[in-house]
Amino acid sequence: MQQDIAQDPYSAARQLRPVVITVIVAKLAVFALLMTTINFQAPLPAPVEVAEIR
Repeated sequence: MQQDIAQDPYSAARQLRPVVITVIVAKLAVFALLMTTINFQAPLPAPVEVAEIR
């Protein structure tokens, strides 16, 4: 009986490992998709460059 109780946390950890890995991979995939859809603002030209264009 003592061995069953002692081995229980290890078996639970082994069973949850694929779930944890799947969640982490899913979070990374969502993060990557969100980062590809962000439209960064184009850098504004410096006032000196604007004056040179005119």
